[in-house]
Amino acid sequence: MLEDYRVSLEEDNVDGQFNKEIEYVFYARITDFKQLEKANSKVRQEQWEIKVPLAGDNAAKGTIRVRSEKQENEDPQYILTTKIAINEKGDKMEVSIPSTAEQFVQFKFLSNSGMRKDRYSFKAEDGLVWEVDVFLDPKGGYYQWCKIDFEVPDRGIEIPAFPIDFDETIDATDLQRDSAEDKKVQSLYDQYFITKNVYKNDTSTKEEREEVKADPNKVQDEVLND
Repeated sequence: MLEDYRVSLEEDNVDGQFNKEIEYVFYARITDFKQLEKANSKVRQEQWEIKVPLAGDNAAKGTIRVRSEKQENEDPQYILTTKIAINEKGDKMEVSIPSTAEQFVQFKFLSNSGMRKDRYSFKAEDGLVWEVDVFLDPKGGYYQWCKIDFEVPDRGIEIPAFPIDFDETIDATDLQRDSAEDKKVQSLYDQYFITKNVYKNDTSTKEEREEVKADPNKVQDEVLND
């Protein structure tokens, strides 16, 4: 059923088709942020995701995500992506279609957590691209730890040198559960990468919920400030 796919090196190929995602993931600490100015492109991303575990009544584990992508001086674009894990190497089958600001807000309510980051892309040879995700801190700057993705058409590709210098790196390809590096990576997500649900403890949101319960015809609205 999933055999009819293509391997796409384009992130969020919004065509509604099966695309196989094969990528190498690294985590690194960066202190010289000026190096990011060498990037070929930059996009602000905010995403909210629902994880679907493999359970007794389904046939795969995966995720459902809505992402907002905003280029400078442009309106945000919204993309709905579903991913299914297809092996233990981390390869996935994904499908992406256009979404809306309204659906993005729904996912902000439904998701346990999300991410807010800037993605810097650096071109490599043969059409490949390094994607360096740096995460926003509460002061409007960046945390030093970042996530790096390198998507490939197959795992026989030789990985080139990083496009910029890092002070410390972790190769996530061979991480073993309960290893020291695996625990380090989990702590990076907990401390820097993950944004908790923004509505869970919001007083005004709780009040709106109570109003909706009292009046089933009332609809919750949100004004997006992008």
